[in-house]
Amino acid sequence: MKVNCSIVVFCFAYLFFPYSSQAAALQVSPVSLDLTVPERAASVKLRNDSSEPTNVQARVFIWTQVNGEDQLTPAVDVIATPPAVKVQPGKTYTIRVTHLEGSAKQPEESYRLLIDELPDINVRRRNASVNMVARYSLPVFFSKRSAASDLQWKVRQHGKNVQITATNTGTRHAKIANLMAVAGNKQISFGRGLNGYVLAGSTVQWEAKAGKFKQGDQLTITAKGDDYAVKATAVVSGG
Repeated sequence: MKVNCSIVVFCFAYLFFPYSSQAAALQVSPVSLDLTVPERAASVKLRNDSSEPTNVQARVFIWTQVNGEDQLTPAVDVIATPPAVKVQPGKTYTIRVTHLEGSAKQPEESYRLLIDELPDINVRRRNASVNMVARYSLPVFFSKRSAASDLQWKVRQHGKNVQITATNTGTRHAKIANLMAVAGNKQISFGRGLNGYVLAGSTVQWEAKAGKFKQGDQLTITAKGDDYAVKATAVVSGG
């Protein structure tokens, strides 16, 4: 399972075959929010680089991970305001994300802010265009200063692939990027850039083609986070 916090692009098609297309031009920054209690609010800027107004919807969801898969549930204690806005061409608009309770009940609470660019349906030209719309999924964290991640790693041979499993026994999320495993002269890459997040109390797995290892072989696991580096060793299990 791989978690990806970047843009998910959708295609909204009108009936019949299109003759032209229009790319989404909504820019969002920052791409994540990481607040430390007693902070309870932050802003996200939306910029419309197109020549037409863009309708935007913003919603907040509680973010959990179950069996390595993301689960999103509508949030009631964290809101985005305004929930809908029309951003004019060349203009920047600000959406505010606020924790209504004032502070996190747990050492860390994890949310996702979904920002959807809504298609502009023109019934007079339904045969003439396809509107490309975007969904931005931004991680939002409210953490206490005492929160900290603690990753435990396992490596398993799965056919000709190698599976790496990270279990976060800590109280804060771990952001994993540039995940690699090294065994002797062999380097196994699980993808450059962001590999995903391991939320507190959760387990996430990655898999890559790597050829055969023997049970008991030792691999060195390396990765980067926002403010830390991973360097751990694990023994290959399975076969």
